Amino acid sequence: MSDSPFQVLVIDDEASVRELTIRSLDRAGFECVPAINGEQALKMIEMKEYDAVVTDLRMPNLNGHALVVDLLAREHRPLIYVVTGVVEPKLAKDLLRRGIDDIFYKPVDHAMLAIKLAARLESQRRRLQRV
Repeated sequence: MSDSPFQVLVIDDEASVRELTIRSLDRAGFECVPAINGEQALKMIEMKEYDAVVTDLRMPNLNGHALVVDLLAREHRPLIYVVTGVVEPKLAKDLLRRGIDDIFYKPVDHAMLAIKLAARLESQRRRLQRV
């Protein structure tokens, strides 16, 4: 990746999953920040812009679905990647239709997540540099 590292907010209530995702993305050159649920993530997003969000769906307090719906309604939003352990075709279809960038099922192929995330973010960066 070129220029400054992309900022990624990683949201998962399971510490081991969250840390594995962060370690994998850090190794790929991203700068990751953890959040334990959607409520904490929204507070963090209010204070700082992130290039991307990688969020679990099933979490206490404010779940990932509610977080995603909130983010999609914003004028300036990060890329949104959903990670879930539950295969719910209707939910996945709904989220993709609403505008999330991708969905991954657990166990996550972190290398593929990093590749897709980097490609989208680099493409977005190039587009913005041309403007």
